[in-house]
Amino acid sequence: MPTRADLAKIHIAKKELGLTDDEYRDILRAKFGKESAAKLTPGQAFSLINHFVSKGWRPKHQQKLPGMYSRPTDPQERKIVAMWITLHKAGVVRNGSDSALQAFVSRVTGVDSMRWCTTYQKQAVIEALKAWGDREGVDFD
Repeated sequence: MPTRADLAKIHIAKKELGLTDDEYRDILRAKFGKESAAKLTPGQAFSLINHFVSKGWRPKHQQKLPGMYSRPTDPQERKIVAMWITLHKAGVVRNGSDSALQAFVSRVTGVDSMRWCTTYQKQAVIEALKAWGDREGVDFD
């Protein structure tokens, strides 16, 4: 069974190429002997996507905005981001952007990116944010 992402690509390609349901099912039957993309193997799904690419379909890649990074997975990083957002919503932080947070982290730790900080450095950032919130009367609970 293909992944959900592959199925999504297949159906987006079908729509963007302007294929009718009959044309789409004819391709599935002719190439793979199947009636549904959900019944394809992962290799067959890859082959079908490549077939659509050969017919002129180009997948669109989501572009990241400058200064944006993926959502943090580390619990300390998530806490730092949550505290930063809370301070921004309280009006304490004027610029709530990711780049402004990175600049704050850099000032506190001397490290250019929060991703490269050690556990102790991240804890120092958390304590700095707590102290800032306490001075401004912001409750993080």
